[in-house]
Amino acid sequence: MRNELNQHGVDFLYIKKDSRSKTGFSCQYRDPRYGMKEFGETKQYRSLGSDINTAIFTAKRLNAMILPKIVDNRLLDIFETPALSTKSLLLSKWLEIYTNVQLKKIEAGNLKPNTWKTRKNIIKAINNAHGVMRLNSITTKVIKSFLDSYVVQGKNRMAQSIRSVYCDIFAEAAGSGEVESNFNPAKVVKNPVAKVEKARLSLSQFNLIAEHQKYLPHRCAYLLALVTAQRRTDLCLLRKRKGNDWESKMTAYRLNPNHFIDAKNDYGSFAGLVEHAPYSYIEDNSLHVFQLKTGKMIKIPLTLKIESLDLDIKQVIEMANISKESEFALHHKTARAKNGVGDPLHPDTVSRSFKRAREEAKIKWQGSPATYHEIRSLAERQYREQGIDTKALCGHSEQRMTDRYNDLRGSDWLELKIS
Repeated sequence: MRNELNQHGVDFLYIKKDSRSKTGFSCQYRDPRYGMKEFGETKQYRSLGSDINTAIFTAKRLNAMILPKIVDNRLLDIFETPALSTKSLLLSKWLEIYTNVQLKKIEAGNLKPNTWKTRKNIIKAINNAHGVMRLNSITTKVIKSFLDSYVVQGKNRMAQSIRSVYCDIFAEAAGSGEVESNFNPAKVVKNPVAKVEKARLSLSQFNLIAEHQKYLPHRCAYLLALVTAQRRTDLCLLRKRKGNDWESKMTAYRLNPNHFIDAKNDYGSFAGLVEHAPYSYIEDNSLHVFQLKTGKMIKIPLTLKIESLDLDIKQVIEMANISKESEFALHHKTARAKNGVGDPLHPDTVSRSFKRAREEAKIKWQGSPATYHEIRSLAERQYREQGIDTKALCGHSEQRMTDRYNDLRGSDWLELKIS
């Protein structure tokens, strides 16, 4: 039974004597949503001050706003006729299940760790926004409103990624019988348009940036990216020769490219790639490139040259061969905090060094400044002008290239022909 102070007839309002307050009373509101999973973490008590009349008025307004939401959820639980044999899960609960599905895909080698690294952050954002909603109550309007909140900030790429992940979340849910097979509100939402704002890198800009890089191994990393048109990780893994371990590494990779990765604790370190992944190497006057991203194998003559610079692959590799004892084509010439002489360059370090050299060059860019990856685009444009088959060189998977080389199925080297 309530004491005299609480005979006010207002639910969830509690008043007690408090000698510390100006009026001698203290008022608190007990949030009726406290402890209910649908509403997340909610504080149990909230102060309404020391003025009793004001507290009564505020508590009545809070009840008018909060209680209908609680009743609606309870009514849905009791009266909603599920389309499926079980009541729809909260999105937060399904995301836990979905996350475990993704981790199993990584363990099986069906999902790349870097893809999951990005997807995991998006799942967290989705859970924060809609986790308290039931899976089958999420509408196209709800998702579009969420995407629009990113578009207005100019984060169109992020909005595209969120839509893609949401599509996959519902596809997995349908496959598990949690929603109807045709229920995927994210697919109905129009994919946000993302304009390419990154500036193209010109050859003169590249030369200027390379000139501002005083550490020779990093400058060689820029030049090797230009003359080969290959990705940074493949270049940093490049060995001077094929080792006895290559075949076993390739066999393990073909069975499961993620065989050495602990999906729950990491996304695959560069050190792990150095130890376990098949690598590119030099043999018979050719650069044998194994592309980790695509699994493609490309054989490129060392004589391949950027004619405007009169620079070929062999020249750059000889320039980079600072430590004769190192097995890596791109390696450190001095000991650093985490690297010794001859250790391979780390892809992230190369990208950061390019950024610093770019900033020192003080180039005025139209759009966001070009990154290290833009060197690959510059190389493609240079070689296309020279008449080189850039689809083969870059390892792009377009149908015309696939047809031209008669479905190699990843078992043979795709040889680049130059005149």
